[in-house]
Amino acid sequence: MFDIKVDLRDRDVVFDPSIQTNSKKTGIRDLIQGIMDDFISIAIQINRLDSAAGNIAGDFLVEIKDQFTLFGSMKIIAKIFEDIQLANMDFINQYRDKEFLWKETLEESFQAFLDTGIDPREQRHVKINDEGEEEEDETFKWMSQKILCGVETKRPNLEAFDEKITFLTKTKNEIALMKTSVDIGWLRVNVTPLIKELQNTVTLWIDRYTSFLLDNTHKQIENIDEFIQSVKTGIRVTPEGSGTNEDKELLMKVMTHLSDVKQIKDRTLEQIEPMKETVLLLKKHQLKMDTDLLVHLENSKTVLVEVSQDALGRVKEKILPF
Repeated sequence: MFDIKVDLRDRDVVFDPSIQTNSKKTGIRDLIQGIMDDFISIAIQINRLDSAAGNIAGDFLVEIKDQFTLFGSMKIIAKIFEDIQLANMDFINQYRDKEFLWKETLEESFQAFLDTGIDPREQRHVKINDEGEEEEDETFKWMSQKILCGVETKRPNLEAFDEKITFLTKTKNEIALMKTSVDIGWLRVNVTPLIKELQNTVTLWIDRYTSFLLDNTHKQIENIDEFIQSVKTGIRVTPEGSGTNEDKELLMKVMTHLSDVKQIKDRTLEQIEPMKETVLLLKKHQLKMDTDLLVHLENSKTVLVEVSQDALGRVKEKILPF
């Protein structure tokens, strides 16, 4: 048996040593051909004892050439080697459904996946005014500037992410079940290097999809918390009048916060449920999270409602006379 291994190199599945001949003459075909050549060369290296006196010593090459059994055996060896080559092709073909892991680059594939989605920032958002006419709704724009800052919004829906992550996880499980050693004719193929490389690669692919969702969710939560804190701080102190420049400046700051709350609150609350669905999807795919994001989101929602009510209620009434 010849011991060889199969691995990934330069985006292709390769045998080491190679099955065919190579420039270093270390391929399996090179080794087999060398064995046959060495066998025949014995006939040249041994001098004949029956050579005529005075003549140059002869060899046994003529006798070897007349050995039909020998050359028949060489043809059988060649035929077996051809069968081994075909079996090796079948062996490689069993991985074709996973060749995207080495044929495609992760970032290019992932970006192509994201590009299949729709960016809400590029869409037109409208509302119906009091006259029953359609007009531009600026609230999404206001919300996106604060709550979606640093968030990648062009992406497919969660169903597409779920389908992709499920497919990659299934692929990972299939790789884990692969045999680590396979006998093919005279070859004992060590598949462990290929399996390890594929496992590492598919894990990177899964992490890319799940980390994208998690990072986006973390960023949105961070933005919501910062917005809430900004409003709470901004309305904590209200002017007692509008007679001084300091009072006027403070009044303008408070009014800005009230305007932000009015424009952003409802749109921000609309983001909470999709974020919860994202967290549930990540939990479904066994992603470990340092904190309970579902609880965090529910708390943020409650605090946002409370701060908004305080801003548009008590604070607004207090500064209304000014």
